Amino acid sequence: MGRLQRDYSGATLPVSTFVQVLYRHGCTMGFIAVTLICLQSTPDPFQTVVSDFSARPSTYILATLSAIGFFCAFLVSKGVPLSRTQCLWIVYLLYISMVEEIAFRLLLPLALEPSTGFLPAIVLSNFLFALLHYFTLRWKWKNCVLVFLGGMGLSRLLENSGDLALLILVHFVATFLNTPSQPDHSTIVKGPE
Repeated sequence: MGRLQRDYSGATLPVSTFVQVLYRHGCTMGFIAVTLICLQSTPDPFQTVVSDFSARPSTYILATLSAIGFFCAFLVSKGVPLSRTQCLWIVYLLYISMVEEIAFRLLLPLALEPSTGFLPAIVLSNFLFALLHYFTLRWKWKNCVLVFLGGMGLSRLLENSGDLALLILVHFVATFLNTPSQPDHSTIVKGPE
């Protein structure tokens, strides 16, 4: 059983393979992000939060490559081979960081804000983000509380920086440190506790 997952009970199966994570979590979060993108009537929210990336893409590309270099060094130091599946896991972590930040830190709060106000929209979006992890990854509640708090921190970072690419990079690194290897790896690598 993965260290983040709640215990198996007759009706609750663990999410124990990369394919299950991709199907249950990746597809769900991707669907939510694509739906929210399609519901946008104007590209203005994106233009504002990607202006730094548009002005200096090489800085962000270099930062991402540096993070990937760190990931590879970390995995090698733990004795995890850099297999094709492990590389796909890292690509998946970048993908999930992008779709979750677009959906839950940018678009969902913007959609909720007119009817709830700014702060309730942020809180509700991050609550839904944490709740989805409970069901899609079968996480323990305490991990979902930490995800909610982390999401609130990322929302604050977006509010202060206005930089979606920075948020994606922070999310990418944090997600790797939390789950550095795919779930079906024979020697699951534990991130920092």
